Amino acid sequence: MLGAIATPLSAAEVPASANSPRRGGTLRLWFPTDWRSLDPAIAFDNYAAPLQKLLFRGLLDYDAGTQLVPDQAVDWNVSPDGRIYTFHLRPGVRFAHGREVEADDYVFSIERVLDPRTGSAGQSYFMDIAGAPEFSGGRAAHVAGLRATDPRTLVIELAKPAFTFRYVLAMPFAAVLPREIVRQSGPNFQYHLVGSGPYQVTEWRRDVRWRFGRNPHYHGTDGWVDSVEILFGDQMLGVMMIERGEIDRTMADAVSALRFARDPDRASWLHRVTPVGTGYLFLNTEMKPFDDVRVRRAMNHAIDKRRLIRLAGGLAVIADGVVPPSMPWANPGLPDYEFSPVKARTLLGEAGLAKGFKTTLWFILSRAIDRHMAEGIQQDLREVGIELELKGVSQPAFELGARARRRAPCGIWGWAQDYPDPGNFLDVLLNGDRITDENCNNQAFYSNAGVNRRLAAATDSIDSGERLRLFREAESIVMRDAPWVPLYHEQYPILCHPRLLGDVAHPVWLWRYENMWLAD
Repeated sequence: MLGAIATPLSAAEVPASANSPRRGGTLRLWFPTDWRSLDPAIAFDNYAAPLQKLLFRGLLDYDAGTQLVPDQAVDWNVSPDGRIYTFHLRPGVRFAHGREVEADDYVFSIERVLDPRTGSAGQSYFMDIAGAPEFSGGRAAHVAGLRATDPRTLVIELAKPAFTFRYVLAMPFAAVLPREIVRQSGPNFQYHLVGSGPYQVTEWRRDVRWRFGRNPHYHGTDGWVDSVEILFGDQMLGVMMIERGEIDRTMADAVSALRFARDPDRASWLHRVTPVGTGYLFLNTEMKPFDDVRVRRAMNHAIDKRRLIRLAGGLAVIADGVVPPSMPWANPGLPDYEFSPVKARTLLGEAGLAKGFKTTLWFILSRAIDRHMAEGIQQDLREVGIELELKGVSQPAFELGARARRRAPCGIWGWAQDYPDPGNFLDVLLNGDRITDENCNNQAFYSNAGVNRRLAAATDSIDSGERLRLFREAESIVMRDAPWVPLYHEQYPILCHPRLLGDVAHPVWLWRYENMWLAD
């Protein structure tokens, strides 16, 4: 779950010196848990993506809004038929170890994501490139549609037009890596990260600390602080440390957020960021009893979402569909799954499960909102005869298990947009044609031929009205099939020490650490 549209700070929240950034100092960040990796081919979550932008860059990025702009490309163009993308690389761009970035590095980096041995969750995003399926399937040594015509020119040819492919090239998966270092490091590249962003890793102690220092070869205009230190621990401890001035930024728990909001002296420390995301309970349609649509619909009726939001501290709103309304998005064709234990029990009886059943719900232990949701769901389902064993695991363990075939019968997960298009939810998460045995984003392993057909047509279309109609139809079918119980759209309560400036929400990346600076 990567990227998000966030609610910008109001004028009152933007620091008075917002137009006067200064260089220097160490930005200290606090997170509840470490990541599986910051390797662009592997990492895939909200917290990691803005940090990856410190280390890695690519061809395209977003401006302060959702407009795509060249990043480490001088320019780019698309052929009239929408199939061929040509990029000219900016001269003088260098990796942190000193070598200049070349077009062959991009070919290598994208092929690495497509290589199943890498285990990248980003593989499916690049399958529209001509020759990508053959390469991923081991039937070709290279991707035919990736060509470095000279050291500074990259050509990407698609098998067919894909409206959203331009957005894919702005994702961290498309970041450029030094091919010789990755080849030398092999699967251990995550411990030897080298990119072309403003910073480089100087220290990593798993679950304890990351430290970033400047990339001496970076010449961009961003990257104000001299170094970044990232620490991990309990949210309550992070709140205490920011109050003592020992860190600059952390996410608050619900109780602390309320306390800061009510304190006139510290209310300005609290920034509420609303990502374009949906938290949901996935139901693995390949595992019993969730292979029965009546059971999946019963789950939707059995869960009291209003109560769950209260249990989670109110830092969310109820979700009724796949695509979050803040996209912006509305779909009048969605079915209404009112909270009704009676309807849930009736459906279970029709499925031959009048006495209920037992199953296991996976969730990420470090995410307080999901822990509260899991406990509330357990109570709700007990009322209709379903006994739920809760399996709280680390985020890396969850990603490995929930994305593998027939491992997790159900679980709580969330998705925030990678790029501003409904297809990033529907096509990525619920297209049966994109199912893989491992590293699968479709944790419900759901496939409906009518949905798949509509999503393929929407991907090929450049008509905005037609795409809207197809996506709405696909979402309506999905919700009738009920591979998910949509749960919530989350809000992030962020605490920033007053000395931290430039912390303005970004509509795709949530925030940009490289644009933050510290007051004198």
